[in-house]
Amino acid sequence: MEPGAATSEVLVVGGGAIGGITAAKLAGDVRRVVVLDTNEDHVARLREPGLTYEEAGAEHTVALEAVGSADELDGEFDFALIAVKSPFHRAALEPLAASGRIESFVSLGNGLIQDRMAELVGADRLLSCIVEWGGTNLGPGHVVRDTIAPMVVGELDGAERERTRLLARCLEAVGDVRLTRNMRGQIWSKLLVNSSCTGLSAVSGLRYGGVAEHPDGRAALYAIWAEGFAVAEAERVELDEVLDVEPRELADRDDEALARMMAIAGNTKPSMLQDLEQGRATEVDVVNGGVAQRGREHSIATPFNDRVVELVHAMERGERSPAPGELTALVAAAGP
Repeated sequence: MEPGAATSEVLVVGGGAIGGITAAKLAGDVRRVVVLDTNEDHVARLREPGLTYEEAGAEHTVALEAVGSADELDGEFDFALIAVKSPFHRAALEPLAASGRIESFVSLGNGLIQDRMAELVGADRLLSCIVEWGGTNLGPGHVVRDTIAPMVVGELDGAERERTRLLARCLEAVGDVRLTRNMRGQIWSKLLVNSSCTGLSAVSGLRYGGVAEHPDGRAALYAIWAEGFAVAEAERVELDEVLDVEPRELADRDDEALARMMAIAGNTKPSMLQDLEQGRATEVDVVNGGVAQRGREHSIATPFNDRVVELVHAMERGERSPAPGELTALVAAAGP
């Protein structure tokens, strides 16, 4: 690892699958890594015996420094990697921003969350990291990395600064890292993945690959992708490659491109589905809802995204449950 990373101090906010694995991989490669998580049982297990994570068929256990609240933190941090979901951003970020302990904040989450985060921590202190790999939370102290893919780091204003390069060097401990000067394009490209694959996984109970293999799932995936692609064009966003595909390929319903994507990400069980299974609030409003909101601003119809939002909220309320049959009902309700 290049000089600088080994002297960095990193706070990981949210010790679930993404945050926990990231923290465990950083341990020993940066000067200090601390996990902040509000689940007391999880925090205790992170400390002793440590986070157990599965990756590529192997199991690892890494003891981590962990705290249950911002009040327990000591020292200062070069980066705070924000891996908690959007409904909890205000509660998590406000005390950290006010503490003066954090030099730079980094969004690791999905959806159109960056502008709201910038309001909470200051636009000059916010970077973004797109996480293309996925993980599953199996319970306190136990997570699994479902897929292997890069992380993409960049500044929201398109600049490249020393802190951008330092963040990338730190995250090399987790896996492949790319620097981008087109972070907005990366955000939207990942949003296309999340709105189509994640949203449909949530309503169907299937992993990404299962959605792509289901005839109505594939039809809905292409329709949702096309809606988001049209909105991104209206936003004048320059979309970037994501998970080995160019976004236009899936807008054109290219089955070979979809197969390439699923070869990388097909085993992903997204957090939105895990949230529904655990009775937690989801991020559907900043994912499918984010596409739909921007679509309304440009007078672009987004019936498939709208329907996913409705279905996920009904499932949050316990009125429906994830099932493959929801894909067929979705195509019937939102299709022409």
